[in-house]
Amino acid sequence: MNISNIQAFTNSLPTINKTQSPTDSSSSFGSILKQYIQEANGAVKDFESKSLSLAKGEAINLHDVTIAAQKASIAVSLTTQVRDKAVEAYQEMMRMQI
Repeated sequence: MNISNIQAFTNSLPTINKTQSPTDSSSSFGSILKQYIQEANGAVKDFESKSLSLAKGEAINLHDVTIAAQKASIAVSLTTQVRDKAVEAYQEMMRMQI
């Protein structure tokens, strides 16, 4: 078995740079959370606009409104769960004795 051939093959594979600085604002928890909240808000606004169009009698498919309602419901539910976990983690840290 020739190991040098295997090493030559592994050197040609693409690598992922996993070393990021902890102060990188593009991947901080706050920026990720803010982006998700904006996406959840967008899902809710999309549902509101589609349901309003349906109520006005405009030509819109009922299944599009139902799908938008489910997306908004899931987004709000997940946002609530993340908030609850963050509050729980904060309370746990406050209970720690130094």
